[in-house]
Amino acid sequence: MATKKTTGTEKSGTTKKSEVKKTGTASKSRSTKKSSDSILKVSASKKTGNVKVGLDAENIIKNVVNRKWTRGKKTGVLSIVIIIVALLLFGTWFVYGKPTIEIGAEGWTVVQTEEPIIEHIGEIFRGEYPPKTEYVENNNGTGEKQSSVKKSNGQVISSTGTKGSFPGDLGNAENSPLYLGNPTDAVSDVSKNTNYLMVKPQYTLSYNTETLCPNWVAWHLDNSDFGGADRSNDFRPDEELPAQWYAVKKADYQYNAYGYDRGHVCPSADRTKTPEDNSMTFLMTNMVPQSPDNNRVIWMHFEAYERELVKDGKEAYIIAGPYGTGGTGAKGTFDSIPINLKSGETLNMNVPAYTWKVVIVLDEGSDDLSRINKNSTVIAINVPNQMGMGKTGDWEQYITTIDEIEALTGYDFFELLPDDIEDALEASVYQK
Repeated sequence: MATKKTTGTEKSGTTKKSEVKKTGTASKSRSTKKSSDSILKVSASKKTGNVKVGLDAENIIKNVVNRKWTRGKKTGVLSIVIIIVALLLFGTWFVYGKPTIEIGAEGWTVVQTEEPIIEHIGEIFRGEYPPKTEYVENNNGTGEKQSSVKKSNGQVISSTGTKGSFPGDLGNAENSPLYLGNPTDAVSDVSKNTNYLMVKPQYTLSYNTETLCPNWVAWHLDNSDFGGADRSNDFRPDEELPAQWYAVKKADYQYNAYGYDRGHVCPSADRTKTPEDNSMTFLMTNMVPQSPDNNRVIWMHFEAYERELVKDGKEAYIIAGPYGTGGTGAKGTFDSIPINLKSGETLNMNVPAYTWKVVIVLDEGSDDLSRINKNSTVIAINVPNQMGMGKTGDWEQYITTIDEIEALTGYDFFELLPDDIEDALEASVYQK
């Protein structure tokens, strides 16, 4: 029986097969090692035939942390930007007088609820704003703060009232403010410091150095007074006052302390023909301390109504002013606003208890004096200078008679009209 011999060739083949097997195992090992860097690890078992899938925790944590950091960084930057923008918007709103939107007869307008700080930057750097003021607590149990200045009226009482006897009543052209008479017989005489006549192209007024306000302002209004001029907003002292008299400044109203608007008597919107016309309404001799609710609601709405009449083909002779002492503003009830001068002297600007207005309305035309009769339209209102105005109605609730306003002020309105016509008109009550 022949014996089978193992040849070298067979041994060599076996070795090579084993080497190949080992090489395959090594390659598989390298592949497995490389795959261990991935998020998922896969391992196989011949014995069980199961496939195991595991999570690479270290890489997952790194991945999540990096994503959260990037997202958190972006969110943080966005939050900072939002905060900065919000602060800028709030700062702008604050320094520009905390404006709000007021809806009136002519649509919506933006109004300031406080004195705009932006208008006093120069005074702030000079240390002049806000002006120094002193208060004392009142003793009526309300706890409201009131000025320590004593109550002083200083209203003018007309010295004559005799029709046509005063030379200043005569010679005024048609459509001029005093065409129908001078209510207090005011004259441009420095000795008449409580009834000083000031004639301007846009309006005429009687000024009072005791109240530091006009007694009255008169103007004529027709369609020729309207144009495209913007509101100038350049409140300033009136340089036409005699040099020895104090000229009230814009900052003297001290809104943040007392809460009264610089209330136009002849309104800005009645003088828009030219920029100069509008600018002249911002002289401080055309202002009185008005409660915001009076100025921005009742007074504003009545002014708008007058302009509606005129734009519908009418013309009007208008006289308006303050009466009495003591009004309630946004900061409380005060009789006056103290103005402390560098000399140490303190002047007191009267806060009126009422603001009144009388109007004669005609169809637009000429020879006005002859066209006014007992049936002509007259409107008179007397508005308390208080807060809360408008909650019980609009300007119609304050309609009164010219007779009533004459009784309060002592003035004589429209005295150049024939007596019977004047008496009839002054007793009439306007029906809208």
